[in-house]
Amino acid sequence: MKSSTGESTTKTMTDTDITDRFVIEVSRVGTVDHIVDLEAEPTNRSPYSPRRDLPGEKLCDRSTRSPASEYIGLPDYADWKGFDKTAFDGDAPDEVCSYCWADVLTEIGKEEQHESDDVAERVGTVGYRLRWKQKGRAREEWYDIVVQPETPMAELDTLVCRFTTLDDFHLRMYGLEDEYMDSTLNVIPDQQFAGVGDPSYTKASEVTIADVADRATLWEGDRLSMVYDFGTPSHYYCIVKEVYEPDDIEGLLDEPEPIAATTTAAIIDQKRP
Repeated sequence: MKSSTGESTTKTMTDTDITDRFVIEVSRVGTVDHIVDLEAEPTNRSPYSPRRDLPGEKLCDRSTRSPASEYIGLPDYADWKGFDKTAFDGDAPDEVCSYCWADVLTEIGKEEQHESDDVAERVGTVGYRLRWKQKGRAREEWYDIVVQPETPMAELDTLVCRFTTLDDFHLRMYGLEDEYMDSTLNVIPDQQFAGVGDPSYTKASEVTIADVADRATLWEGDRLSMVYDFGTPSHYYCIVKEVYEPDDIEGLLDEPEPIAATTTAAIIDQKRP
């Protein structure tokens, strides 16, 4: 972020930011308590579910949530349980799920890195190298697709289908990290949109990489997902391997012989069996 004088400043998450956001969910069910991210958007909740009014999202899937749960900040929880760890660092206390705890540490580290790199200001203006893989074949095969901020998801879809040889007999849908069937983007190819008849879906030509990046604060190490065939789904995903400034991405796209290309994107590297 910039100060009033125009100089760059670094903003990091404060202890209050962290303890207000990540709270211990005390359900009195199971051997450990779990952690809820109060800023996370709830996903895949039926309006008839008893979980529909619960705040945020739990950080792991190793227990169910209950409307009877209580939510306590870490300092108060530590005082109640009688241990002296009042900040999210090091190993998890015995009373708290270690998977949830590790996810909190990862999220804190990522957000602090984003803040120090002024990511919020740069998202939407940069391009990406997206390494696409199929779950179960990640080591054997991958494809690097370079995209610009203005690249429509429809062009990305064209290149994804180029290496996966997917067809339009089954629906495919793009989402944020690990969402797959629970996509909050609901982006599907234009040619499939008319047959779906559901206004909650969005045409791939109407969404750009910049739109997705802004929604997800997309940066190096983050992921996008794609599911093919809602009945017997196949899962694909990409990892952001590099972030490019506009001049750099133009140079990559001007390479004489990309593996495949559209107007604003290209497959520039691959590993094949």
